Amino acid sequence: MQTQELHTRAILVAVNISSWSGKKKDANVSREAAAAHGAHESAGQYTKNLLPSTVKIDAKAKAAKAQKAVESSNSFQALMAHINDTRNNFHYKQTLKWSDGWQLLPIKNYQAYVDGMRERQHKFNALLADFVADYPRLRDAAKVILNGMFDESEYPANIASKFSFKIEFAPVPQGGDFRVALADAEIAAIVASTEARVKTAFQDAQNEAAGRMQEVLEKLVAKLGENKPIFRDTLIGNVRDMCAVVGRLNIADDPRLEKLRREAELLAMTEPETLRKNEDVRVETAARAQGILDEFTAAFGKKKATKKNAK
Repeated sequence: MQTQELHTRAILVAVNISSWSGKKKDANVSREAAAAHGAHESAGQYTKNLLPSTVKIDAKAKAAKAQKAVESSNSFQALMAHINDTRNNFHYKQTLKWSDGWQLLPIKNYQAYVDGMRERQHKFNALLADFVADYPRLRDAAKVILNGMFDESEYPANIASKFSFKIEFAPVPQGGDFRVALADAEIAAIVASTEARVKTAFQDAQNEAAGRMQEVLEKLVAKLGENKPIFRDTLIGNVRDMCAVVGRLNIADDPRLEKLRREAELLAMTEPETLRKNEDVRVETAARAQGILDEFTAAFGKKKATKKNAK
């Protein structure tokens, strides 16, 4: 594939969701803890939760009523969980690794990604509104729970200003896009270097898409290979979901990746309950999954471990 063609197949996307952590290091408590144990102040730090969590406390404790009031419905926890799911789950599953905070978004997956992000931004706004309305109540509960550790100055007056949800798009860098006063030879060297990096990044992204398929297949093979395995429907559901996403993440339209993806898709048509009850089907499915996995390894090499993108 020519470098110029690569730029028509994907764009870069960055998601910036700012939030208030609801945590604060307490230097006074840290010093007191160190002194109580005869330790140096550098031995550790105490971080307090500025708002009540969903963790239950001793029913006899003074703060039990305040804690109980927020256990069943904690708007802050709900908002933070949604932010984490959007950033570390949806965003990374729908894109491929690039660099410097940017992810590679194949044009084939653009609409699905934008639609999904739009839904998540709407939910973010609704959850934020719930939290802003609930903030005074949570702060009052924290005052009781934290007792002597409570510090009014650690609570923003305008809590909504601490949150934002932004999505930014940019084109993939092109080696010839320079407007600088350099010698022709120097510009040519920069262009060649940039194009080489882009090609490498696209290849890494393609291998990552294959690696994600390998990962779900490895889990499937391992679980089905157990004696009388116990598993949730998501074991198969995850394979189905990954097949759908990888079909849109195949930037180069690699026929090898598409062939193996389709084979995995057919494999995942077997219902989880059938796999639980029918040992013959389970053994056959495990063998087919292992065969697809072996083909993946032969075509793309061993799956490389990733951090965020393997989620």
